[in-house]
Amino acid sequence: MSKIPKTWMPKVQMRRIVCHWTAGTYQASALDRKHYHILVEGDGNLVRGKHSIADNQSTTDGKYAAHTARLNTGSIGLTVCCMAGARERPFDPGRFPMTERQWRTMAQAAADLCVAYEIPVTSRTVLGHGEVQRNLGVAQSGKWDPMVLPWEPRLPTEQVGERFRELVRAFIDGVVPDESLGADLDAKILGVALKGSLHADEEAFLKVESLVQDVGWQLLNASRDTLALLPSGHTMPLFLNGVFLDGETVVPDEATESEVAELMMSHGYVRAAAAAAALELPLVFDLEKNRIEIGDKPPRRSTKPPEHRRWVVEPGDTLYALAARHLGNGARWHELLQSDGQPFDEASARLLAPGDVVLIPGLAGAAVSEELAPPSIEALPVPEELTWLDGSTIHALAAACVGSVDAGLRRFAEESIPVILAECLASGVNTRTQIAYVLATSEHESQCGKFMVEIWGPTPDQKRYEGRKDLDNTQKGDGFRFRGRGYVQITGRHNYRFWSKRLGIDLLSRPDLTYQDPSIAARILVQGMRDGTFRPAHKLPRYVNDDVADFYNAREVINGDKARVDSGHTDDRGTRIARIAERYLSSMS
Repeated sequence: MSKIPKTWMPKVQMRRIVCHWTAGTYQASALDRKHYHILVEGDGNLVRGKHSIADNQSTTDGKYAAHTARLNTGSIGLTVCCMAGARERPFDPGRFPMTERQWRTMAQAAADLCVAYEIPVTSRTVLGHGEVQRNLGVAQSGKWDPMVLPWEPRLPTEQVGERFRELVRAFIDGVVPDESLGADLDAKILGVALKGSLHADEEAFLKVESLVQDVGWQLLNASRDTLALLPSGHTMPLFLNGVFLDGETVVPDEATESEVAELMMSHGYVRAAAAAAALELPLVFDLEKNRIEIGDKPPRRSTKPPEHRRWVVEPGDTLYALAARHLGNGARWHELLQSDGQPFDEASARLLAPGDVVLIPGLAGAAVSEELAPPSIEALPVPEELTWLDGSTIHALAAACVGSVDAGLRRFAEESIPVILAECLASGVNTRTQIAYVLATSEHESQCGKFMVEIWGPTPDQKRYEGRKDLDNTQKGDGFRFRGRGYVQITGRHNYRFWSKRLGIDLLSRPDLTYQDPSIAARILVQGMRDGTFRPAHKLPRYVNDDVADFYNAREVINGDKARVDSGHTDDRGTRIARIAERYLSSMS
């Protein structure tokens, strides 16, 4: 079945197909459509360029798709939309890496073009932009697209080109393997059987849903490329790449945090090798019996928190990308360590391969001065203002609040509510109504601490973070770097700078401290609401005090979105958060 509509392929004489990537996002821009005839977007859909293929039969009139310098006449420009911010050495695919789905679709489109225009599949007639200078002798100023595969970056460019042409021939001959998930696999972790595991592309994949339901792991956070999974009995989560194997499932740009997690639960997988390496357990793979087993005994636990977090390299990972993601600046890749604790140099960085272990500094926990940490609940005296406790203890108050939370969030509430309550009392937020609304805000913004980092799509709203003057996002990448974190999800360079000065902690260079240390997250939440730092004209006591408990309009303290109705809900945000606050208030009565 043809991938390209017949109307897109006018009957003219064409000599070759040159394949590219746009060096942009997963969507075709107006400029992209001007330079290429056919474009493959991130979801695998084809987009027709501004110029017809016929326009490049002759280029003397100046009206044609200019995709390859000095080689546009008789050439069809075929491209994948991706690789914005990519760099060749050390290789970094950027935030929009070319996907296997795009690669496969481009090969299928090339096959359609070869058939329609009777173009033979050779290294001179079907080639990548990065092959033009070597294969045809036409200089291209160091172009290298699309000759590096993010999922197999060490494959030589000559082999990349030949592999692509083999795939094109397979599509023409109708012998391409279908895109079904793969073969069923018998998999176990520490003796516990997993459902839905698969063997595909010579790799073993574990279904996220089974890890959660059968093994007892918890899915703490999910984004397009990373899952935070907490194995039972562990205190630190594993960070693994989540993948979809059905060739159809994609995360929509507008997907909410819960929607991303639901997609990962229903359709997502992780690589078994990466999970085994992160757990520091052996993996036995019996191909003849189509069976794998991870671990033959429980892993040894260290009682001392590690100074570095282990990251198991997945296809497409680079040191530059890991440093940009976890340290806020790709140029800090020299701070990452090899598994033996030795630093990387240029040579070892180029040898990075899937399955390797990288040690990321300062992520297992960070020391915070004792004066910043709120006192524990047990150490707090009962303030005179809390006469409404009627002789009960603050500890019992925390337990009552935790008990009112939905069962699915209770584990996170058990950790977050005592810290937030202690900060409330230490900061003079003493009334039941004020405490109830602070806790309701935390539940709405972070699901009681379940999602302490904003899941990044980016969605259309998140894309607008970049360059926002009111957030002082003045540097490229600030939108992602200063995305929402903590119990209240502070966002933007301005807010991170403000809290850096107020708390005496450098959150600009270490923004992740706002969620890694619960005491910092609690201070920002409680003091920010009390003092109106999020919206200066809107302090918590203005709406919630001894005389008034206007839970609906109190949303103004955090954001002016109280009337917004989120997808999947019938009530607006103000009403939903007010209802949560009423529930907490009832538990304290």
